[in-house]
Amino acid sequence: MKEKYFRVKEMYKDYLVFVKSGNFWNVFYGDALILHYVTGDVLNNNKVGFPLKVLGKVLSKVSKLNISYVLVYALDDIRVHEYSSNSYTFYLGKFREVYDVELKFEKSVSKVLNKLLVIVTILV
Repeated sequence: MKEKYFRVKEMYKDYLVFVKSGNFWNVFYGDALILHYVTGDVLNNNKVGFPLKVLGKVLSKVSKLNISYVLVYALDDIRVHEYSSNSYTFYLGKFREVYDVELKFEKSVSKVLNKLLVIVTILV
């Protein structure tokens, strides 16, 4: 599945690349980050996946933002949906910044909780 993603992504760098796998669609890495913020789907190990039946809802949200996308059914069955004012790069940059801030916050909270755990352990 990732092989399909990388092969198609090489041709369509500034597009969301959706790869069909069984009853699911999957996106990876930067594309997954965009989809995570656009749809609220869970980002897990640089991947977002969702059932086939919700593709229409996902594409509706992506289309409202003028993000071009590619649907990969198979390597010989690729469907491209392109917007003349493709905003893929804009949203990728925007969401990477937000994600970086969230990660820094999460790490800070984790450090504080670990210190509190040490203190509580010492006191008990």
